[in-house]
Amino acid sequence: MHRRSLFLLLIAVLAVEIASCGGHSTPPPVTVTVFAGSQTVPAGKSASFTATVANNANQSVTWAVVGGAANGTINSAGIYTAPASVPNPPAVTVTATAQADPAATGQASITVTVGVTVFPGSAALQTLGTAQFSASVQGSSNQSVTWQVDGVPGGNLTVGTITSGGFYQAPESVPVNASIGKTVTVSIQAVPQASTTISASAIVTVTSINQLGEATPVELGSSGGNADDLTSTECASGTLGALVVRAGTQYILSNNHVLARSDAASLGEPIIQPGLVDAPNPCVAGSGTTTVAHLTQFVNLEQTNPPADAAIAQIVAGTVDTSGAILELGDTGNANSLPPVEAPASTLLPVSSLKPNITAVAKSGRSTGLTCSTILATGLDVSVQYERGLGGTKFTATFQNQIAVNGGTFSAAGDSGSLIVSQAGAQPVALLFAGSSTNSVGAPAATVLASLPDANNNIPTFVGPATRNAVAGCTSSGADAFSAIGSSNSAAGRAATKPSAAQMAQAEAVKNQNAANLLSDSAVLAVGVERSLDRPDRAAIVIFVQKGQPLVRPLPCSLSEIPTRIIAVDSLPKAGALDHKSTAGLLKTVGVPAADAAAGPTPAQLAAARVVKDKYSAALMKQPGILGVGVTASLDDPSEPAILVFVEVGKRHNPIPLEVGGFRVRLKRSDKFRAFGWGHPRHL
Repeated sequence: MHRRSLFLLLIAVLAVEIASCGGHSTPPPVTVTVFAGSQTVPAGKSASFTATVANNANQSVTWAVVGGAANGTINSAGIYTAPASVPNPPAVTVTATAQADPAATGQASITVTVGVTVFPGSAALQTLGTAQFSASVQGSSNQSVTWQVDGVPGGNLTVGTITSGGFYQAPESVPVNASIGKTVTVSIQAVPQASTTISASAIVTVTSINQLGEATPVELGSSGGNADDLTSTECASGTLGALVVRAGTQYILSNNHVLARSDAASLGEPIIQPGLVDAPNPCVAGSGTTTVAHLTQFVNLEQTNPPADAAIAQIVAGTVDTSGAILELGDTGNANSLPPVEAPASTLLPVSSLKPNITAVAKSGRSTGLTCSTILATGLDVSVQYERGLGGTKFTATFQNQIAVNGGTFSAAGDSGSLIVSQAGAQPVALLFAGSSTNSVGAPAATVLASLPDANNNIPTFVGPATRNAVAGCTSSGADAFSAIGSSNSAAGRAATKPSAAQMAQAEAVKNQNAANLLSDSAVLAVGVERSLDRPDRAAIVIFVQKGQPLVRPLPCSLSEIPTRIIAVDSLPKAGALDHKSTAGLLKTVGVPAADAAAGPTPAQLAAARVVKDKYSAALMKQPGILGVGVTASLDDPSEPAILVFVEVGKRHNPIPLEVGGFRVRLKRSDKFRAFGWGHPRHL
């Protein structure tokens, strides 16, 4: 009995082994997995599906759309085409059946949406040029769209405007990304009213006429530069700024780093129009370029405290408009055409008459064309980065008593050498030579001319009429949208940190200690706490005063190391000592006061501030992280001047006092001011 059981067990084991070595087993089933290339597809458009067949070498599948042609079609390659109208429901299922096993299928879904297409898909326009765009809406009988420019319905003066019918007009000035100092394209978007969650776009490249090569005699404000300003891999261009005359001979005026290659040039080198970047064959002089002048004289930049970045080149007879006309600087024009060329006034606007945040200026340059803004500061001592010759050794030049212009969009790479003039009468103000993402810097026109005498001490003068009317482009569609008070146009300008909770609490305590004394003055209506505008990382004691009513005693610039912020108002809904929330609410109600010429610092106040600036500037400029020191108007009290200190973003600097010599100190964050790179667009 025992032997029989053992024998049967052996047979069973052998049977299992035989079955595992040479018997039959069931193969794994064929399966199909379908992948959708996207989750949605506009009506009438196509999308791709793919399928993977598992457990079979035959990867071929048969495609089908559930519900048939009403839900779209799909070809043998898995390309699905949505129907012309959005189906109901909009979710469409596609199946794939394995040809190796008709029982094996897989599926995936996609949602059909309203679609939109913009025509044309791209356009290249000069400033104030126009283009007609149209939109086709797929999947809806409602063909209406809302037009936007860079996400702004209808656009604006900065990026261009577009009508409800898709008619686009480029802005007066070439759009600029201030954070990188370069011109940028704009996007035209059509948003279907039938489905506002989708859009289609076209790209517009806006250029200025200043970049073009001109027939002789050429006008100024145009692209130009030294014919030798190139290396084996890159070249550079700037702006031929203005026409000057000295002892009866006419010269093109521009920067040293545009005409004289930052001290690397030899006298007599050819100056061409357009510059090498804009030549028909970029970086090749003589092919589509005209030699319009020869380098005559330049201010050496590597001396101690050079007075200006300036150079002149004697014109070649017949190649330059001898009237001194500058592109787009004319006093007539309309919203549908570029302002005409016209010479600036020959009479300078004195630096002493410049009012920070109030005096309006303009320039016409190679890269951005005509731009308009206001003066930020005068008497600016500033460090500017250079390189000797294109790609050469870098060095820093420190200039004294220069001029700064508000806004990071006033200029861009290639505008170096542009003449900055007053908007009101096109009077020369400064020669633009450097910039950052926040501001442009120019050398005062009088300083520029005085730095270029001949051997007999003859000084150049500008070619043009004694007086001029206003620059038309700045009074029509070309006005810069920049607001000088409390505004920032760049990442660098927005880098300031907000006051900490501890700072706000400290300011609140100081306010409470001084509120009764401040409110005892009948002209003081309310006292609160908010952010300082002169020192954006600091809390301030906000003092609301009755506009037009004299103060019994002057208000302090600071209290216990907390800056004060003075706001003149006609009336207030609340009065007395206010908490932070109430102060913030009032500021939203009254807004930030606009710059007021009548209420701004007087010339005498600005002159006194400049004396103080001159006293402390050298010491400040030696400190780490300080880029420049000048004179401006306070933002915390627009009726007072302030010492302006540029501090470098991301760099540590020593503590800077709230007041110097009795004047407020206003901080402005910026990246480094540069002439190379910023001042030269390059062809790489």
